Amino acid sequence: MDAHENEYAAAAAAIHDQTPRSRHPEPAVGDFISGVTDGRHWSGHVEWVERGFACVNVGGAWLSVPTYDITH
Repeated sequence: MDAHENEYAAAAAAIHDQTPRSRHPEPAVGDFISGVTDGRHWSGHVEWVERGFACVNVGGAWLSVPTYDITH
């Protein structure tokens, strides 16, 4: 690969970071959701939702994630 091919490959690999995410309706308490935050996949049940963030029980730990990171 030459320098231009490397640059193209890096840009293509990062394009998902710049693509706007679709807005899902805010989840309800008890919903099972999954998503990606800062490149890390997670899934679990919603404990609470407040001001665009959801607290998700991921099996013994709790994550506070932005609701726009929800993929399912």
